[in-house]
Amino acid sequence: IMASQRILKSDLPLKGIQRLREEVFGHLPQLNIRTGNKKLKVPLKGNYVQRYYPESIEASARKATPGYQSALEERRTAKLEQLRRRGKGPPKKGSGKRQQKK
Repeated sequence: IMASQRILKSDLPLKGIQRLREEVFGHLPQLNIRTGNKKLKVPLKGNYVQRYYPESIEASARKATPGYQSALEERRTAKLEQLRRRGKGPPKKGSGKRQQKK
């Protein structure tokens, strides 16, 4: 009986030390189950990705200069003008094939 009490008494400080160590160093008790803490410890990537893909100047350029068009928009409008001159452009709203059938 005395030996078992000694074991229990000697275990108490050890458990207290382990609990304190877990709090101080941020260790979790070993439960042998997956917790996902490894993934949570990895630093976030959002800032790096945001720096890699900078914001385009389109929005600020539109505010600063009225009538601003990007290179892609200019190409699209030029192509539409060419198609309309040849009569191949998109029909006006409400004057497509379906409207002509009615």
